[in-house]
Amino acid sequence: MTLEKHEIPSDLLKLLDSNEKVLSYMKQKKYHPAINIESVAITDKRIIFRKPSMLRIKKSYTDYSYADILNVTVDKGPLRSTLKLNLKMDGSDLLVEDIPNDEAQEAFRIIRQGIDQARSKFTT
Repeated sequence: MTLEKHEIPSDLLKLLDSNEKVLSYMKQKKYHPAINIESVAITDKRIIFRKPSMLRIKKSYTDYSYADILNVTVDKGPLRSTLKLNLKMDGSDLLVEDIPNDEAQEAFRIIRQGIDQARSKFTT
């Protein structure tokens, strides 16, 4: 899956390192009218959560290195899934909810590879 640069918000692209690549970009689906749409960018180095607020004038970002993530699980429904990332720091879970099943499976695969690569760096 190749992502076009126009699919990824420009404010998010500005946060990337010069050699960092976005492997997956997902928006959480909302069934009710919503002004703010949370999105997640999965790169080859980390996961970036993007949350616009105040009518999209202000945005906040939180990123997690693969080394910070203990485990990833996917709860698959008939059409949409939830990704659950378990953090090493405090054992809390980050949820990416209501995403299409195919995007969730691709994200799960990418995150699992990132976690495995981060672990192998620390064990070698």
